[in-house]
Amino acid sequence: MSSITTIRLPDNVRKKVALRAKMEHRSVSNLIEKCIETALIAEDNPDLPLVFIRDILEAKSEKEHGLAKPFSL
Repeated sequence: MSSITTIRLPDNVRKKVALRAKMEHRSVSNLIEKCIETALIAEDNPDLPLVFIRDILEAKSEKEHGLAKPFSL
């Protein structure tokens, strides 16, 4: 369940988030949600590089949308 929370961001951070959201075709709130989720996973797994975490989340999303292909050896 979603709830609304108001946060204050410095202008320079707000501008960067708005620009990145536009580049990724996301809403600002959706991008912030994605970044927080990634940051929490990174904090829980400090031994994993951020790029690796992003790749895992991308693969998980592809699987959920039916874009994954079976892998066989």
